[in-house]
Amino acid sequence: MTYETDLAAAKRARRAWTCSCGADNPPAYDACHDCQRPSWTCASCGTVNATVWSRCQECDSTIPAEALGDREEGFEMTWEEHTALQVGPRRVGGRYDHGYADSEYEVLAIDRGPRESWPSWQITVRGKDGEVREHCTGWDPRRDRIVAQAPADVTVVSVGRLHDDAEGKWADVLQRATIALDLRAHFRDPHVRADLRQLTAHDQVVRDTVMDTPGVRELLAATALQVQGYLAGPTAAPITVVTQCAGGRHRAATTALALRAVVSGDVESAAAYGLADAAKPFAERRLAVDLVHRDLDKDVVAR
Repeated sequence: MTYETDLAAAKRARRAWTCSCGADNPPAYDACHDCQRPSWTCASCGTVNATVWSRCQECDSTIPAEALGDREEGFEMTWEEHTALQVGPRRVGGRYDHGYADSEYEVLAIDRGPRESWPSWQITVRGKDGEVREHCTGWDPRRDRIVAQAPADVTVVSVGRLHDDAEGKWADVLQRATIALDLRAHFRDPHVRADLRQLTAHDQVVRDTVMDTPGVRELLAATALQVQGYLAGPTAAPITVVTQCAGGRHRAATTALALRAVVSGDVESAAAYGLADAAKPFAERRLAVDLVHRDLDKDVVAR
C-alpha cells in the first residue's frame, strides 16, 4: 500500500485527518506525510487529530489514547479515571451550563461505558428548549459551570465533637444523620501518642494506626451493610453517614475516607484500608458519594 492508496481509502471511510500544514493523512499515520508534525489519537472515539487541536474534532474529548497506556503493560490511566475526567462533576438530575448563551441543560442519564461502538461513553441531556440530546462532550472546568448540583446518593461527614460549637453548613449534621458512628469510647485515640498528635488522616501512619485498631474494619464493613439496607428501601432518599471522634483529625477522618472508598465502589482504594470485600457490592452501582471533613484541618484541641 502507498500513501496515495492509504489516503484514498481513508477519505472514502471519512477517517483521514488534516494537518495544520493542510495535508491530509490516513489515520494510521502518527505524523504528517508532508511536514512530519505528530498527531494524537482521542481516547474516547479513536479519531486522529492534528497536534494543533487540543480538543478532539469528532467528540470534543481532550484525553489522548496514550494516556490510557498499554493494556499488557498496565494502564497509566484506567478507563474509570478517564471517564471520571470526561464526566466531571455532572450527576443525573443536576443542571449545568456550557458557558454559552442559553446552553443550560439537565443531565438525564450517564453511560460511562466502555461501549462496544462509538461513542465509548455517553451522556443524555435535556436543553432549555426541551430537546433531548446524546453526546460525549467532556467537562471543561474553564468553560462549564454547575447551575444546580444534584444531591449525592451518600454523603460521608467526619466531625470532632470538641468542635460542636462550630458554625456553618455542617454544624447540625448529627441531627440530620442517617447513620452515626461514635468512635470516642470504644477505640483508642491516636491523640494520646505524642508522635501522632500533630498529624492527621492526611498522614499514612495515622490511617494505618486507626485501621489497625481491633474492631474498626468490622464496624465499617457493618456500616457498609447498613448503607446497602437503606438503599434497598422502597423510598429513594439521600443517605448521610457521620463518623465522630474527639478532635476530628484522626479516627473520624480516617474512617470517613475508608467509607467513601467502600460506598463509591472503589475496590482498589478500599483495599488500602483492608475493606476490598466490603466495596465489591457497590462497584456496579456507581453511586454519587460526597466526602466532607468538618474539622479535620482545625487546630489540635488542648486536653
